[in-house]
Amino acid sequence: MLMAVARTTPWLWRAALTGVLVATSLILAAGQAARPAGATRNRAPSPDYDGVFAMDRVHELRIVIPPERFREMQANLAGLGGRGAFPPFGREGMPGPPPDSLAEAAWLQDAAVACSGKAPESSCSIGAAEGRCVTGRADSLMCLAAPPPGRGGGRGGLPFIKAPEPMTVPVSVQFLGRVWTNVRMRYKGNSSLMAATSSRSGKIPFRLDFNHSDQAGSIRSFHGFRKLTFSSNFADDSQLREVLATEVLRDRGVPAAHAAFYRVFVDTGGGAAYWGLYTMVEDPADGAMLGTQLDGRGANLYKPDGPAANWTRFDAASFEKKTNEGENDFSDVMAAIDALHAQATDPGAWRAQLERVFDVDLFLRWLAVNTAIDNWDAYGAMAHNYYLYGDPRRNGRLRWIPWDHNMAFGAGPGGGRGFPRGAGAGPVPFFARGRGRGGPGPFGPPTRDVLHRDAGGSWPLIARLLSDPEYSGRYRRFLSDSLDGLMAPAAMDRRVRELHALIASAVVGANGELKTHTTISSDAAFRESPDVLLRAIARQQERIRSALAESPQ
Repeated sequence: MLMAVARTTPWLWRAALTGVLVATSLILAAGQAARPAGATRNRAPSPDYDGVFAMDRVHELRIVIPPERFREMQANLAGLGGRGAFPPFGREGMPGPPPDSLAEAAWLQDAAVACSGKAPESSCSIGAAEGRCVTGRADSLMCLAAPPPGRGGGRGGLPFIKAPEPMTVPVSVQFLGRVWTNVRMRYKGNSSLMAATSSRSGKIPFRLDFNHSDQAGSIRSFHGFRKLTFSSNFADDSQLREVLATEVLRDRGVPAAHAAFYRVFVDTGGGAAYWGLYTMVEDPADGAMLGTQLDGRGANLYKPDGPAANWTRFDAASFEKKTNEGENDFSDVMAAIDALHAQATDPGAWRAQLERVFDVDLFLRWLAVNTAIDNWDAYGAMAHNYYLYGDPRRNGRLRWIPWDHNMAFGAGPGGGRGFPRGAGAGPVPFFARGRGRGGPGPFGPPTRDVLHRDAGGSWPLIARLLSDPEYSGRYRRFLSDSLDGLMAPAAMDRRVRELHALIASAVVGANGELKTHTTISSDAAFRESPDVLLRAIARQQERIRSALAESPQ
């Protein structure tokens, strides 16, 4: 019919076509106008790294939380632990000891004695509490008391019991004149969350999820990013460690999430209040990082956390999926763990099979760089803070993605740094008193052996790989390479001082953090932090050079 009109009456055809196009454009414009700010249909825009993660400025973000929702969040947080009520290892841990340090030491000793001479997973008890023996640092065993009702599981490397996550509430977000509504916000963290609650600090780490909408078929994002994490820079007087560590990792060839500095203002009903300087970090599960650094978004992404996350065995509960959640297929992880633990009677065949299913070079490179930045809160001391991603170019071969670096560059929970000391500040949490890498207490490996000869059977990805001469040689080359580039002394000195100058006014001074919303121990500590940080980096580099010189391959 229309074709006949077009042949016989060209002008009528053109008029009809013009009307259709105009009507269509009006419909599309109306649909576009009806969408929430920042929303796009069918697919999110390309991630704007140059804007959202620009490092030539401190960004500013504003969040509005309805007053009743904020009250619910605070009540929920108090119910999960509250001030001084968290177990000793953070939000997840064994039943707490008495409050004084002597009782704490005795309690830790009882936990170790209860498992003396026993095998892992054996039954044990502390007083009237029944539990099991789990592996702590340096292959030591500690008695994990049975979890209370409603909790379960445990985290490899230290005796942890999983607690419920904080609740999620809808908020609105403002950035560069745009507004996103119905964004999901929740508090996050383990030790960082405990530090905030125990010290009554208002600077609490949190997450934002933009991928929520009532409109069917729409995908919402924050300039191409669907999920973002806001770190409070807990226990970091410099406020630089997370950003600096991710820059070093990428500079040395290890995929790592981007991070940037954000001043965060929050209105909970009384006007916008400055919650402090946060480090905003992209979430690997968001998909943007997978597409830009790992060549595709569709493969399996895992966030390991649990008794098998140290790779001593496979347990599906310890390898939570962040993509393809509906597919009950863990064959890639199972194949990698089986290959790691296979007999190495033929070392060449063993390496070949392992490398088909696991990117060994990337892991060794990560291990070297992680050692150079002296990050203890990672695999080798704690069986968490990493992702695994199936390389879409290599039939799902698993690749290592590091996560959470606020404890890098010589930081540790000892000494109480990062816990506010202002009026109304609470006590230093149990885990932070007199503990740190190499010191007493449950945190960190027992030595600073940069060659990881003390890894032990609890960390087979380190122990088995470095017991192989070929892999040990590769690791040493990566370790030497980790001292170059951004980690070279002059480059690192320049970068630390650049970043410190960039954020200074957002931390101290007239426009700096409030005493009620800060994670620095004092203004003086922040001002001195570049020198403290650079000295810690230099000490670790000297350890590495000495180890490489004294123990030739």
